[in-house]
Amino acid sequence: MLIRMEPLRAQDGGTLTRVLVTLLVIAVLLFAGLYFFTKAQHPLAAGDPVDAHLAFSDVLQNHGTTTEPKVALEPNGQIFVATTVRNTGGRTVTLQGLGTVGVDPEVPYIPVDLRLGDGTATTSEATAPFSPTKLAPGTDVGVLVTYAVNPNLNCSFFSDLSAGGGTEIDSFPVRFTTFGIENQQTLSFGAPIVTIERPTRAACDVATGG
Repeated sequence: MLIRMEPLRAQDGGTLTRVLVTLLVIAVLLFAGLYFFTKAQHPLAAGDPVDAHLAFSDVLQNHGTTTEPKVALEPNGQIFVATTVRNTGGRTVTLQGLGTVGVDPEVPYIPVDLRLGDGTATTSEATAPFSPTKLAPGTDVGVLVTYAVNPNLNCSFFSDLSAGGGTEIDSFPVRFTTFGIENQQTLSFGAPIVTIERPTRAACDVATGG
């Protein structure tokens, strides 16, 4: 008695293909779910404003009082804020560095650099260049955020009398990865750290080289 095997092999091949396709679809759905779940997470937090340490570049000599720091827009003006970044989530994340700062033509100072430190050091000498840092749940790392003159500052927004209120430094963006998926989060200090006086048109032109 002869047994023909070809139809059986074709049937087995079709079954295997369907299984592989099904597994691929499941894998894609799982990855998509993980991707969107990760993107929706905001696991990081900055230290409390009372724990932040401030320093200013030499050109910013007059910076208000200790309890209410206030600075003007000056050429080469820099503000240094030492704080911590804490992982308040339930999964290990890797801090990747300073995030992308949105273009805002009316904000005099923006964050331009992120360094690693102990959360209190406000000088480059006492901190280290940033490198990707893993944060397990409940752990933190000290950082130093540098704010400098916004290169996209549009001086036409300001008048000779500098009428209107100023702006405040109260946050900075960071990039991080979870399961290899990159995300960004803006970390708020919870309260303003420094108030920036609204510049005059002339002061803006000088600071930006306009």
